[in-house]
Amino acid sequence: MGRLDLVCLLAIVLLVHSCRNEFEIEPSVFESLRAGNFSVRNSLCFGECFVKRAGFMNDNFTFNRDTIMRFTNRFVSKEISEKVYNICTDNVTPTYCVTAFDVYQCIYENVYKSWDSRK
Repeated sequence: MGRLDLVCLLAIVLLVHSCRNEFEIEPSVFESLRAGNFSVRNSLCFGECFVKRAGFMNDNFTFNRDTIMRFTNRFVSKEISEKVYNICTDNVTPTYCVTAFDVYQCIYENVYKSWDSRK
């Protein structure tokens, strides 16, 4: 693991910790989200906090394509990243907390599905 990877990992850990504290997310709920279980919906605002602070989404519900693409390109090809970005950010209805959570869930599920099929 290179220095940049460690810096990125540390930044993500700090973002997650900050958002978990701000929205008082139980460790079990966080672990479920991390494992791809999005059934617990009381963590919606945690999702928005994380997505905004990570730079994926702006306050006006627009998405930062380059940031999302850089993140997803670490797991899947550029072509798949582009497809996932389009699927997950097209026709999004701006709703406080829900939009970011749903887009994050969509990205996670589509990237994981593509990444898992490469194994």
